[in-house]
Amino acid sequence: MVKKINSNQLQENKFDQEQPLRHPLAAVALDNEQLKINKQLYQVIVNKDDALDLELLRQKYDPYLDQYDFIVGDLSSDHLRLKGFYQDNAQAAIDRKKQTIADYLLEYCNPGSPYFILQLLSPVHHYHNNKRKRRLNSFKNRGQNIHRKKLYKSFKSYHVRQPKIKKPETVAIKKERANNHSFVIKKRKGSK
Repeated sequence: MVKKINSNQLQENKFDQEQPLRHPLAAVALDNEQLKINKQLYQVIVNKDDALDLELLRQKYDPYLDQYDFIVGDLSSDHLRLKGFYQDNAQAAIDRKKQTIADYLLEYCNPGSPYFILQLLSPVHHYHNNKRKRRLNSFKNRGQNIHRKKLYKSFKSYHVRQPKIKKPETVAIKKERANNHSFVIKKRKGSK
């Protein structure tokens, strides 16, 4: 699309130009239901409306996505958007886990747009599902607790002085009791 500004000047629309790549092109190969991207093997779980375009994926795939267990790609206006998700037992933000893929597709993708989901078959990272917490006073951790106490003692503690502003002295004049509530009327000394 070309816009005419003056009779002599022509300006091209920036959005119609092809954007430069910020990462190297990925090596993508498809074999039945398995997809190999840069030495990582993925299985195609969902391919709605044939959204998996190898040439677009080759251009858009960033090596940063290698760390994820699932990759979701959605097409909107011929633009591919990729997002990574972890397994449910990974220590990650809740919106980056497998259980939120359906929510992501409903909330962030265009309704009815084609999408695909890839699952990593040979992960290089393993998740430890260790939910037991260490006891602070156990025999193994006893030396660590002593070290922590020394750290806390190394800081100086300062004594905070009370302010020297005197409060006016008051004297109780009446004590009354009404409806199971008691109250005291006070009057300052020296006033009438």
